[in-house]
Amino acid sequence: MPDHPTRRDVLRSIAGLSALPFLGVGSGDALGEEGPATAPDRPAGEETPWYRRYLVGIEWGPTGANDRDRVYMSRAHGGEIIRNLVKARAEYAVVFMKDMKFAYYNSRVARKAPGLADRDLLRECLAEATKHGMPVVAYCQIQYDTSSWDAHPEWRMKDSGASEIGGRLCYRSGYLEFIQQVAAEMMEYEIAGFHFDMLDFGFGPPYGCWCDVCRREFREEHGIDMPPGVTWDDAWDKMFQFRADSNTRFCRKLQAFVKSKRPDVAVDFNYHGSTPFSWETGQRPVQHAANGDFVTAEGLPFVLGHYNPSLLALFMKAARPDGLVQGVTSRSVYDYHDFTVRPTADLKWEVFCYLSHNAQCTIVDKANYDGTSDPLVYERLGSIFAEARQKRAYFGHPPIQEVGLYFSSRTREWFAREDSVKYYRAFWGAHKALTQAHVTMGLIMDESVSLERLRQFPVVYLAGVAILSAQEVDLLEQYVSGGGNLLVTGLTGLYDQRGALQKQAALQPLMGGRVAGCQLDYPDNYVRLPASLADGGAAWLLEGIRPDWPMLTWGPIVLWEAATAEGFGELLAAHRTEDNPWSHRMSPDRVVGPAVLVNRHGKGTVITVGCSPDAAYADNYRMPEHRRLLSNLVRRLHPEPEVSVEAPPNVEIVVTQDQARPRLLVHLLSFFGPPTAAEVAFANGRRVLPPLMEEELPYRARVRVKRPLANVRTSEPSATLSVEGQTIELTTDGCHTVLEIEL
Repeated sequence: MPDHPTRRDVLRSIAGLSALPFLGVGSGDALGEEGPATAPDRPAGEETPWYRRYLVGIEWGPTGANDRDRVYMSRAHGGEIIRNLVKARAEYAVVFMKDMKFAYYNSRVARKAPGLADRDLLRECLAEATKHGMPVVAYCQIQYDTSSWDAHPEWRMKDSGASEIGGRLCYRSGYLEFIQQVAAEMMEYEIAGFHFDMLDFGFGPPYGCWCDVCRREFREEHGIDMPPGVTWDDAWDKMFQFRADSNTRFCRKLQAFVKSKRPDVAVDFNYHGSTPFSWETGQRPVQHAANGDFVTAEGLPFVLGHYNPSLLALFMKAARPDGLVQGVTSRSVYDYHDFTVRPTADLKWEVFCYLSHNAQCTIVDKANYDGTSDPLVYERLGSIFAEARQKRAYFGHPPIQEVGLYFSSRTREWFAREDSVKYYRAFWGAHKALTQAHVTMGLIMDESVSLERLRQFPVVYLAGVAILSAQEVDLLEQYVSGGGNLLVTGLTGLYDQRGALQKQAALQPLMGGRVAGCQLDYPDNYVRLPASLADGGAAWLLEGIRPDWPMLTWGPIVLWEAATAEGFGELLAAHRTEDNPWSHRMSPDRVVGPAVLVNRHGKGTVITVGCSPDAAYADNYRMPEHRRLLSNLVRRLHPEPEVSVEAPPNVEIVVTQDQARPRLLVHLLSFFGPPTAAEVAFANGRRVLPPLMEEELPYRARVRVKRPLANVRTSEPSATLSVEGQTIELTTDGCHTVLEIEL
């Protein structure tokens, strides 16, 4: 492992913790094995950039970064790299040309990898790629550039105590001019783009930057001195923005420089504004998604879980108005630099997850130490990418999404602070529950929220959004008054802009109740839905949940008193005891308030849940009943979706509409992983490794469509289907199956 980590290593370390962007034309590539494995013909209009035309590509990079022998990268050859990518049916190439130590081309300003001797890897790649019409994107690392850090002390990032931060470089230093020189060299070649990696401030303490340049410019911009550290006050709020602006300024100046030399060269910056990252990286969701010609980030289910690829795609699509997004993952099973290869089914599932969400997909392949590659990688990717290209016409259509899941960067920063999971639990759990319940969703970002955006969704869901501004409250009031439906859980709206608890909730006039108190000290709280609900017009709450059963719903609770709202169910606090190792995991005791409030406001409805079933569903004590409760609440607010699906919970659905035909496209993505474990002793036995999907297994699904059907087809030859009225019965064994429903 290098002295200073790259993005790949950092992601390992944190494991604990509506445009048509890629629309292909025609019917896509043939799957015949004898056909040429080249990039597809370009659509009419040569000016269409590669990142709008292509679906799948491969990033190739080295492993080792060593100058102590001549073996490192000595056998790498650009021609062989590209030929392997062509075999894999990749449509574009991203190739390392500058990392934290070396350049891999004949650079005049950066030290070249000694093992390459006189050879120029970039020139070799381009010579071969030209034969196949394959665009080549140059990879260039920004942070953790140890060669620049060692050579230029004046560029080093500093913490609040004026100590230098290893491997990190100030975004307001002369390092920008150096990177511009590197970019200018590479633009002498016929590259198609740049991928600039590691645009962060680090992923934890020490935090930067308090160098002399930053101190001076902070005072010029804000009229006060920098805070002495992480102070969580008005000065720190300004420091948040200063750090974010430093990063954005660097990116925009670099992009402007590239475009001034070569307007045709695409620019993208690796993105850390999404979950599971937080303010430490110095990136904000919407502000930094706007950098570059498209936004790219890593899904990595082996680090971040198998719900992250779809969540990441949804997050980036919401954060970037033009919808130009790319999901990135690895061919390896545990991290970027292990020499394993994921099973074909496992890779295929993730690739099609991105594509179904209208995101481009890049797979990272790390070379052997000497620069050679593993042919098995390209064999497995070849079948996946060929299928993706064949299915091109299914992708790029506008989604139909019934729930808008709200994301609050302000809550992440000022409520959760250094414990981002304090907010993320509810957000992650909401996404997981809706995905398993086959409820289609999009995201709404607090940085860019508008009434128009809210009205795109029949239901808006605020999962533990602790902080809401007056502007957000006003927009939500207009949304509900006009006929929108709101689902609110947990501590939503109970904290002010600095993260201090308030006596009443910001959305209280919409909720139809008042806050009598909060239980924040003990998370062992319960929900009970009495059997009498079935006779009182609330049978919808009981679907899939045993009546009269106290359901542990781990997390804080809000004690609501109904006013204009109608209360349903019961919240129960637990018994309390002392001198007991189980004192925070006790059985239920007394009723402290209603579980759910339902209130009509204007033309809309607001459902308030006094506990956090979403956060509980992402935590240690998760149960299917948490998901079922949330699904029941959504169905109460939106009983007749355009498409409803009954399928196993390991099947995700994405619904899009091909407006030109017209037809609905229902993507079904199934993940089947065997039970898993890890070699750890008590008391770490709960630490298990993510499963690997080895094969695509059959399952059944029932799909109901709100409108009359003209015809139904499926993308999979082995699938069977029957249609009766507006209901489709499907049996399929593909991890990605598309139902084409002509209306």
